[in-house]
Amino acid sequence: MEENNNYEHRKCEFERHPILKHLLYGLMALIGAFLAFYVVTDWYFKAMLNPVNQMKRMDRAIERRDREMEKAFKKAFHGTERLQERANHIIKLEQDDDEYKVLVDLVPLNDSEKNVEVKTNGNLLTVKAAGIHGFGDRKSLVEFTQSYMFGDNVDLSKLTKERKGDTYVITIPIED
Repeated sequence: MEENNNYEHRKCEFERHPILKHLLYGLMALIGAFLAFYVVTDWYFKAMLNPVNQMKRMDRAIERRDREMEKAFKKAFHGTERLQERANHIIKLEQDDDEYKVLVDLVPLNDSEKNVEVKTNGNLLTVKAAGIHGFGDRKSLVEFTQSYMFGDNVDLSKLTKERKGDTYVITIPIED
């Protein structure tokens, strides 16, 4: 009975001081919130400062940059490939039994053989062609350069140039 009396005595103590009861509950809530915040913050900082996680983040960033660079290179080289295809359609090399012929299409070069420049240096033949394309205010300069290296059986000093329709023909005889 004495134990029951002691419990009632304690109960009465808190009933007599409701402010103390509310302060105790508030203190317990504050300590619980602080501990929850501390635990979550500790987990976050441990994860953030973990070298393995940092390496994973860095790897993802590098992979993302690699994909962007690959797209940029593909875009840049796609344009270069198109220009090379255009150059191969404008300037062509053909070989017969007794001569080489370099055929230059003059239509994309403003239909003028003045836009074609032929240079020789030893056994190296360089053909440079340029033209202006576009309409109105949107004009652009298109320039192609092709170089050909020939063997000792070719004398580039004997080459001939002539216009045949829309084609500029550079003929290089082959010596036996």
